[in-house]
Amino acid sequence: MLRPSLVAVACLALSVSAPSLAQDDAPAPKAAVIDIQPALGTFLGTLQAGPKRLPLVFRIERGRGERGTGTMDSPDQGAMGIPVESIVLRADRSVSLRCSAVRGEFTGTLNADASEIDGTWSQGGQEFPLLLMRGQPPELKRPQEPKPPFPYRSTDVKIEQATDQLVLAGTLTMPELTSPVPAVILITGSGAQDRDESLMGHKPFLVIADALTRAGVAVLRLDDRGVGGSTGSLEPATTADLARDTAAAIDWLAKQPGIDAKRIGLVGHSEGGLIAPMLATTRDDVAFMVLLAGPAQQGDALLVEQTGLLAAAGGANAAMVDSMRRTLADLIAQTKDPAVPQAELQEKLRGALLAKASELPPGLYEIMDPYPVVLSSPWMRAFLAYDPAPTLERVRCPTLALFGERDLQVPAASNEPLAQAALAKTGLGDRATIRVVPGVNHLFQPCTTGGIAEYAQIETTIDPATLKAMVEWIVSTSTR
Repeated sequence: MLRPSLVAVACLALSVSAPSLAQDDAPAPKAAVIDIQPALGTFLGTLQAGPKRLPLVFRIERGRGERGTGTMDSPDQGAMGIPVESIVLRADRSVSLRCSAVRGEFTGTLNADASEIDGTWSQGGQEFPLLLMRGQPPELKRPQEPKPPFPYRSTDVKIEQATDQLVLAGTLTMPELTSPVPAVILITGSGAQDRDESLMGHKPFLVIADALTRAGVAVLRLDDRGVGGSTGSLEPATTADLARDTAAAIDWLAKQPGIDAKRIGLVGHSEGGLIAPMLATTRDDVAFMVLLAGPAQQGDALLVEQTGLLAAAGGANAAMVDSMRRTLADLIAQTKDPAVPQAELQEKLRGALLAKASELPPGLYEIMDPYPVVLSSPWMRAFLAYDPAPTLERVRCPTLALFGERDLQVPAASNEPLAQAALAKTGLGDRATIRVVPGVNHLFQPCTTGGIAEYAQIETTIDPATLKAMVEWIVSTSTR
């Protein structure tokens, strides 16, 4: 998964036209700001943006003084917890809020009993009517999520990562067995992920950990840097930096009572599928690994392909998708020099994007406005330049690589053949298994389109047959 700073913003921008605030030349005088108390709470609304209907959830909380703060969710786009700032209520009962992350603004009027805010969402120079009604979003059904009591021990742990002076918080689940057991470390995808890899109301790592531990395999799963109980910050870290966190987890796990240090494996999802091979090729204590939608394609090519597929799934027409891909490829080409400082590169990309503005389809310049910031970040620059194939060619431990047939984020059609070719050079033979799982998306959910909008709507967290096959492969491999 790409970091939410790019995926969520880009998808939201595509769906509601373009991320640029409309401003009046001569704003009318405004009533005095009063205490935000009557407007506190959760409000639901549906934005009609062209042919698309986008459910939105606004959570308004008390901020400093009389003003409010809060978050916005766009569940169908997978954009959750987007910060909302500058929420004010005025004496005439007008409410205004600004969401800088997507450069959108809402203005409306709170009714007498504070049950509705009727107003307008402004974004990209366009306005859309939006009625917000007080309420709670429907409870998401997640039948696979395990519930206590559990037939195994679950312990919260703290792990020191001395190189970067971090403390990583997580959970270790241990089977109730007396002999040393095999173990796996789950490695999250990109972005700020907790130990359960919580996303769209799903907790895939909790489901995987439960299934493996019931089958006799210990599981360690960790909050990312700066997430949950872990210290540090994810913002400046590259994928190679994050690999040190998993390396520290391996060292710690190998010393735990009841763990067979010679049977520790890695399960990496998405970016985690880049980290696992990095460690498997530099350490001799990785017994096996499972790559779930682990990229085999170089980052620059993957980002261009992914962006086009997600844009099309979000409703962009063919001309818009083609122009977006070509523009993104041009911008990426200018990120190649690692010696260019981040701030300088960001300005360079802004200038390049501005120079192309007159050539782009209507609205695309505004849609791509966040890209100079994201493309110039340390993580993204490293990701764009990284080719996973040479690392996969050096793998020497048993490997299971799974791809989703309908994955739009790590497309199987491009990545599976590269993984096949790379792992064929390892000499692993039948100890390397590469499969495309029919009908599933990037999260390995049974799906229709593979688009991000489906993730939250699908009740299944992970395809049961895929989960069963993965557990059986790990148990079989770790007991040979």
